Amino acid sequence: MSAAAWGSIFVATLALALPGGAEAAEPELAPPADEPVAVFGGDFVQSCGWPSTVSLEGQCTGTLVHPQVVIYAAHCGSGYTSVQFGEEIAPGHARSVPVQYCTTYPGYGPPGTDWALCVLAEPQLDIAIVPPLMGCEVDVLQSDVPVTIVGFGEAETGYGEKKEVTTGFGFIQANEAFLGGGGEDACFGDSGGPVFVQMPDSGSWRAFGITSYGSQNCMQGGYYSLMHVGMEWFEEESGFDLTPCHDAQGNWMPTPACQGFPMDPATAGGSWSDGCNPGQQAGAESTCGVPFDASADTDPPTVAFTNPANEARFDTDPATGSVQVAIDLEADDGDGFGVATVELRIDGESVPGGVLDHGPYGYTLTMPPGTFTFDAVAVDWSGNEGFAEPIYIGIDMDAEVPEAEDESGGASGSGDPTGGDDLPGGTMGGDDATGGVASAGADADGDEGCGCRSGRPGPGSLGLVVVGLLGLRRRRRG
Repeated sequence: MSAAAWGSIFVATLALALPGGAEAAEPELAPPADEPVAVFGGDFVQSCGWPSTVSLEGQCTGTLVHPQVVIYAAHCGSGYTSVQFGEEIAPGHARSVPVQYCTTYPGYGPPGTDWALCVLAEPQLDIAIVPPLMGCEVDVLQSDVPVTIVGFGEAETGYGEKKEVTTGFGFIQANEAFLGGGGEDACFGDSGGPVFVQMPDSGSWRAFGITSYGSQNCMQGGYYSLMHVGMEWFEEESGFDLTPCHDAQGNWMPTPACQGFPMDPATAGGSWSDGCNPGQQAGAESTCGVPFDASADTDPPTVAFTNPANEARFDTDPATGSVQVAIDLEADDGDGFGVATVELRIDGESVPGGVLDHGPYGYTLTMPPGTFTFDAVAVDWSGNEGFAEPIYIGIDMDAEVPEAEDESGGASGSGDPTGGDDLPGGTMGGDDATGGVASAGADADGDEGCGCRSGRPGPGSLGLVVVGLLGLRRRRRG
């Protein structure tokens, strides 16, 4: 399809209207060539049916794929301040949730990059979420497999009520899917909304499509961007892990959250005031590999510093009295279920904001003069801990290394080299890429004759080291 053809169909078809902050005005819609039927050829959704399908201020439809993340279509724009849950758009919605921000994929367009997301200000923990289709699960998308389109768009009864239609999957071409037709289709206002498919083995459901564009009369099928194709961008931009059974590249990597997915999201029922009924839920998933089993993995992960070299020396900038040091680590869980978190420590003290839950594990530290001990701990999804061999860094001086007998238990996986400091929970210590501050320096009494760690810093020592990630957004699980 040519760019000109895309433009005329894309704007005049499913791009119903853009919100107040978007770039384009609402298009004029020509009447459909055929008599419209429900959306289209489908039915109204019952109370709490498909609860993860949301309205973006009545303009477009979206999909909650994480308690705080909604995926939708870029052509809907990014000027939203809230999303609505329920079976109707405002004012008849069940709840409205403010957003932190919405963003669109840069340069979106054909083929198949109609990607956008909103991060909610408040997690929605009472809604059974259907996760994105990933990895080998994509193989289920075969011709004529039943798939279900859900949205708040145009239908014979009007606009603004949630509807569903089950139709046959068509094909994938150039990273976007075509499906529907014969009177079964999405329409104006369904843009950005989900398409769901049921997994044949477990019976649980997955979300895979993002309603993008189609024919002017909304009866002949349409094209859908694919969530799994854009997953690396979705996770990087949101700062959250959206794939509990896979990594962003589609590799099987089940976490404890890879279970309990809804088996009847359309009909589980319940009420929004009491929290929608999740209905029957599947057990631990095994769609692409061995299911998660914490007891099956007893080996600790490995973690090691790759930069800088042990006993490296750095000199401060005379103008600032400090120097930036890049710290990089590698962590691996071998044949286990993957590394959950890596935590950087300085002189036995956890670096605030320094607990990372995905690689690459990189930090930038602004360091003052002194000699410092760096160590790290990696925790896998079964709770096993592995410890890095410490390294010693000097700023404006040579690094001071303790006697060998003072470092017993410092090898990776052999024990905590910091003397038993507790590991903060398996989530990030902060919400942005600027991190926090950590202590560093010589002994509190000024004695620099010993390079070993001397306990926790006293008051007033915080703020000497500023920590930030190397241009990476943090990814949080849960």
